[in-house]
Amino acid sequence: MEASTIKSQPLQPVLVYLLVAIGMLLIAPHIGELNPSFIAIGISLLIWRALTVKLPTLLPVKFILLPLSIGLTFFVFKTFGMSLGRDASSSLLIVLIGLKLLESKTARDAQAVIYMCFFMLITPFLFDQRIELAIYGLIIFFMLLFALVLNNTHTASFKNPPLLRLSGFILLQSIPLMLLFFVLFPRMIGPLWAMPNQQSAISGISDTISPGSVSNLALSDETAFRVRFHGKPPEQKQLYWRGPVFWDTDGFAWTHVLPTPVNNDTKPTTVPDTSYQYTLMMEPHQQRWLYGLDTPISAPRNVQITNDQQLILKNKLDRNLSFDITSSNNHPRLELSKNAKERALQLPKNIDSRVTALATQWKNTNPDPSDIIRQALSFYNAEFYYTLNPPSLSKNPVAEFLFDTKRGFCGHFATSFATLMRAADIPARLVGGYQGGIYNSVGDFYTIRQADAHVWVEVWLEEGGWTRVDPTAAIAPNRIEHSIDVSQQQLNRNITFLLSPSEGLEKWAQHVKWMVNSIDYYWQSAVLAYGPEKQLEFLSNFGIIDWSDMILWLSILSGVFVLAAVSTLFIPHQNKDPVQKGYLRLCRKLSKITEEKKPYETTSDYIDRVITAKPTLTSELNIIKTLYLKTRYGSDNQQAFLKAIKQLHISNTPAFFYTRTIHR
Repeated sequence: MEASTIKSQPLQPVLVYLLVAIGMLLIAPHIGELNPSFIAIGISLLIWRALTVKLPTLLPVKFILLPLSIGLTFFVFKTFGMSLGRDASSSLLIVLIGLKLLESKTARDAQAVIYMCFFMLITPFLFDQRIELAIYGLIIFFMLLFALVLNNTHTASFKNPPLLRLSGFILLQSIPLMLLFFVLFPRMIGPLWAMPNQQSAISGISDTISPGSVSNLALSDETAFRVRFHGKPPEQKQLYWRGPVFWDTDGFAWTHVLPTPVNNDTKPTTVPDTSYQYTLMMEPHQQRWLYGLDTPISAPRNVQITNDQQLILKNKLDRNLSFDITSSNNHPRLELSKNAKERALQLPKNIDSRVTALATQWKNTNPDPSDIIRQALSFYNAEFYYTLNPPSLSKNPVAEFLFDTKRGFCGHFATSFATLMRAADIPARLVGGYQGGIYNSVGDFYTIRQADAHVWVEVWLEEGGWTRVDPTAAIAPNRIEHSIDVSQQQLNRNITFLLSPSEGLEKWAQHVKWMVNSIDYYWQSAVLAYGPEKQLEFLSNFGIIDWSDMILWLSILSGVFVLAAVSTLFIPHQNKDPVQKGYLRLCRKLSKITEEKKPYETTSDYIDRVITAKPTLTSELNIIKTLYLKTRYGSDNQQAFLKAIKQLHISNTPAFFYTRTIHR
């Protein structure tokens, strides 16, 4: 039978059910990401098609299907507009696959549905790139290969081990080629599919700090970044991850201003002796700054270290990237310029007189800056309370917090402390970032969550330069020694911290969680962070230094691989299976009665065709067919099957010599 005839054959019910199941699996990852209306439409269309297998009268005719298709397409454009971004394109694909399957009646139609499903397999990765999603996609990919094989062989049953093995073999053959393209295909900077999500959120520390802003992150268990030290790490209480520096305040909030590329306000006079080398794996946060262990002293290419020790990128971070950084726990000694000093002493116009009076009192008691700082910390330690649920503040938040509410989170303490220092003529600035992290002993790395967001103060001391002072440590030292326990914090208002569990079930559960997190970390490090920078760095070890070299080697190696794969088709394979040998003998005998077995025919169909041509052999051939099926897919009837073939006698009639069979 010609290939065109095969394509025009009606769809097998088993293939319809398989494609409906694949469609459901493709829609599932989009639940919670796309408009629920399109999820419901896609699922409804698939269910509709599944029902038509038992109730063919439910298949829509053209004058119903055409308006339905136009209407649903218009609904997509009405919802998203004419700009087909990530969400719009994914929604349109869900609708189109359901509509195409609903109109599919032949193998050719099914072929188009399968190709559309292969394309839609990409769309979940536009929303997330976790390793579990990659494994999920690989399973669907195998199912699509199996559907493709079923469609081309017109097989009517799932129970077909040879076709399952064939699909698995094709999948295994594709993996080396996939890895080859992953390593060598030139990486481009920019979002996948050139259609970024216009509503992508900015997570983590923002460019403004107000007294209560950081407390909003304390209940988020979302990962901000991960760090792996190359050597012994610092103590937990020294894990201050420095981000944006805030110099300017209007009395309500502190604002971050990106520094200019050249800033001569400060000049380093000494370099710290102790240092830590580590790899920082950043999650995309749509900002230009990175977070480095306080204080970064060297950074990778394309990252600038400013004079106030910020790590600044050229562009906003919109993808996973890793950076090799060196830091010290000691600030380099700097000279403070006149302009920088004036900026670090600037007070808001609406400052409350009680704030300046308190600072003046400390200054008059002892003008030494170190003593003023000690008095301020004692003041906080004696009367203030650390909480995630502080009272709201209004017109003058610093004064209201210091003299009225006295309850707050790190943002309250840092903003008020810096204001007091400036009122006492001590230059001060805020630093936003993260403090602490959860150490994963299985993967040997730290996970820093949004819940670890923190704000502290730096004051200028003549003998030491910019010096970190964390007023939160004076109020709640546990916050510096331990990370916040987000799961428990959601249950009560008292702040609880993560402590190492005792031996038992909790300890075992922790190790399982660490193992899962380790797999995710190395997946991100090896796969998601493999961008243009990492690709060039890796390939330069093999002498591949630009795009032309990549394309050349990609062409050569992929060509060699394809030739090697194709050549296996021409290698003769000796069949050592006695049942298969007996089956081939049977086919040669039967070719004397009717035409040779077609590639798409099952054994049962072929034997039934022979019986039609020669009814006198009905009894013998039915016995042989039963024995063969039992031998292949059931109990061991090998000897009985071979004996029946041997006893089958066919007269010498004109023969169509059997030249090719495909065993199923």
